[in-house]
Amino acid sequence: MEWSARSSERDRPFGSWADALAAAFVPLEPRKIADQPFQGTISRIEAGPIRISRVRATRHRVLRLPTHIARSRDDLCFVNLQCEGAGRYWQSGHEQVCGPGDMAVADTTEPFEIANARDFHLFCFAVPRHLLPPGFSERPRFKLSASEAGRALSRTLAGYAELCLSSACSDISGFGAHMVDLMLHATDVMAERLPERFDAPVLLSMMLDHIDRHGCDPELDAGMLARKFQCSERYVHRLFSRTGRSVGEHINDRRITASMRELLDARRRRTIAEIAFASGFRDISHFNRLFKRHNGTTPREFRRAMDFGHVEGGTSR
Repeated sequence: MEWSARSSERDRPFGSWADALAAAFVPLEPRKIADQPFQGTISRIEAGPIRISRVRATRHRVLRLPTHIARSRDDLCFVNLQCEGAGRYWQSGHEQVCGPGDMAVADTTEPFEIANARDFHLFCFAVPRHLLPPGFSERPRFKLSASEAGRALSRTLAGYAELCLSSACSDISGFGAHMVDLMLHATDVMAERLPERFDAPVLLSMMLDHIDRHGCDPELDAGMLARKFQCSERYVHRLFSRTGRSVGEHINDRRITASMRELLDARRRRTIAEIAFASGFRDISHFNRLFKRHNGTTPREFRRAMDFGHVEGGTSR
């Protein structure tokens, strides 16, 4: 479902935004921060026990007032993941400040105020309060951007949200429960507890996300993952054994995929050696063997087969 609004008449500076907020979330009152035209969009999808929404809007404040709560039966917590801009949250005398990659919590059964002083983009996860442990929304400090493990957790949550909202999967009902598990581990991340105490699927998701983003780093291996996520190398191998493939196989798959994209890019025309090294390989022979094992052809043959109308020259291509 989608909603959009922009400023229209002088006496309605937010257009239909209050109606959009009530339909997508709960009754809220928008208020101006600066004199500027307003516009905002909300996209929402159901994912099992939770609702996932993407909000993009120009800067403004929203208030959850006692009058809203008196007319509402909602028993939700909003877990917001800031993607762009900066948000400030007030609830029960407590303040949270969020930059990109940080997470904040607002309990809809108590009054709150959220102010975004710049144009912003965030994901909002509407989670039934009974799915969260007691005290989860009380005085949270979820500055995930402050640590490598926190940034990985934030990116993993954002990746799941993107996947659900893109409707790339026909059945996303199981994703919601998994995302709640990810959120619950934010407390462990902020307390810098050893990741070996995390649920294995959560930590594995974070490591796979790291491989996807940093697979072209030639230093990336099980040892680097162990250092990044503060656990033993043996534990890393044990986690990946659940996938049926080794750490090295996951990393090489990511690098081969990156090299295929480069080989298909007729505009750049990098040599095969340049592509191999840029993809994270240190040895061209090893790259050629792996590429053929994955694709049934050598990199040169792959490029020729896909090279529509381009003539390749030189022995290094």
